Amino acid sequence: MAEKEPARAEGEPVVDSPWWAGFKPLGGVLLIVVGLGWAAWVLLSGPGSFMSAYGASKIVAVGCVVVGGALLPRRRGSRCDREEEDEGEQTS
Repeated sequence: MAEKEPARAEGEPVVDSPWWAGFKPLGGVLLIVVGLGWAAWVLLSGPGSFMSAYGASKIVAVGCVVVGGALLPRRRGSRCDREEEDEGEQTS
């Protein structure tokens, strides 16, 4: 049998990205701070809360990915701009 795709409205954008992809560097830093605060709370609350510590570490990891993913294109873009300027000066 042929599988049918669900009907979409014409103006509806197709979203195929993770939930954290829209965060900017500030959102990533906020996730890191919240995750570290949660981890500190878990460690100070006593033993027996391994799953909460695991959840806090996942929040910190997502925050690091968001910050890195937001800042890396900026660095690459500035490097490419500098290389193009250097090439233009050498050919002149």
